Amino acid sequence: MDELNKPEYLLQTCQLPALKRSDSSAGYDSLADENYRLKICIKELLDSAHHNQQTQDKFYEIELYFLEASSYKLLIQRILIDIKRKLQLTQVELILIDPQQEIRQLISEIYGRLDYDNLVYADSIRSIKDLYSGNIKLVLSCEPEDLRKVAPGMSQSVALLPLHRANRVIGSLHLGSRDKERFHPGLAGDFLQHLGSIISVCIENSINQERHKHLSLVDLLTRAKNRRYLFQALDTEISRAMRSGNALSCLFIDIDYFKAVNDTHGHLTGDRALCRVVEVITPLLRPSDVLARFGGEEFTVLLPDCGLKQAHEIAERIRVKIASTPIENAQQEYFDLTVSIGVSYWQTGGTGLSDNESVQHHLISQADSGVYLAKQEGRNCVRISM
Repeated sequence: MDELNKPEYLLQTCQLPALKRSDSSAGYDSLADENYRLKICIKELLDSAHHNQQTQDKFYEIELYFLEASSYKLLIQRILIDIKRKLQLTQVELILIDPQQEIRQLISEIYGRLDYDNLVYADSIRSIKDLYSGNIKLVLSCEPEDLRKVAPGMSQSVALLPLHRANRVIGSLHLGSRDKERFHPGLAGDFLQHLGSIISVCIENSINQERHKHLSLVDLLTRAKNRRYLFQALDTEISRAMRSGNALSCLFIDIDYFKAVNDTHGHLTGDRALCRVVEVITPLLRPSDVLARFGGEEFTVLLPDCGLKQAHEIAERIRVKIASTPIENAQQEYFDLTVSIGVSYWQTGGTGLSDNESVQHHLISQADSGVYLAKQEGRNCVRISM
């Protein structure tokens, strides 16, 4: 029998007085009164059990929601945005410990910047220790001092959930509510602690999955996207452009005389030159643009929502910047590097192409033809191929 359903537990919980047996009438009245109070007590216990079951079911649903997140990006959205709505909170904040900035770099290279003000990466555990006053365990509080730490002016009560994996703290999740009784210190925190454990597992698993994804979609030498990623992005952006009617442009970038660079300065310097080209191009692009190493000394830049004139201007900026950035060889000597760039362009209705595969072929082949024209005309220039 469940502990809550045992008669002795119910009597003990209700704290009913013992019956007086000396007077039969009084005993009858006392028994009726006790039965009445016992019914009320049982109803309260059942209501409480029903409420707890509803709460448990809700948390179970939320746990599944986190476990089903297929990527780090989606998981973070569910933690920072969706949980706020599902639990009717005023604030959600996540701190992740990232001492080597490995998580930040990994996610940036796969997704670009995830723009959440309530997602914080800490270089050490010190900032989390300060929040918990040194003792990192679940905190439920409505104290002004704790509210000022994590929810200034927003919440009347807060829950601080430390995130643990393999006996180490990986971060901290903070929940805030305008209800002062929502996270009061006397509240049983079993559900919240379990939620913290689930989120910890999900975060660690999603980061590991992103590491594997990174290996398959990023060029390990230059840290640019690879050819596989490019074609995935092309398929996505072409579909989006077909729906919106916006333009889509592509740049093909080829390093001039790259074989001579390897022959003269060595392959290590050639590798350094490839990396330097990526470093120069990246700041000149928008977050939505895709820079990929197509192969060897060839790079592509996919430019969503970008017309032909704007694409030509971006290509020209890239060409000028690379030409003005000297490359250092192993002997600490510097030499110049130039690139030839081809530009292609597509927009729904403009070419008669209506399926993704033909549009992909058009963008890549026309940009490649533009590079060929640039090579023919002396290199270190930008040419458009229609």
